[in-house]
Amino acid sequence: MRKSINGLALVVAETLGLDPVSPHWLVFCNRSRDRIKILHWDTNGSWLHCHKRWR
Repeated sequence: MRKSINGLALVVAETLGLDPVSPHWLVFCNRSRDRIKILHWDTNGSWLHCHKRWR
């Protein structure tokens, strides 16, 4: 979960073969599945939402 907006956009483009500025919501999680990052393109630019589930 160390990647920022630029790193996640690069993963989307190179690994998944998708356009990072598409209207899709791209969700990434860590191995233990207790944190997620949501990458979303809006008309004003990219948004990165980070969430942690408390146990």
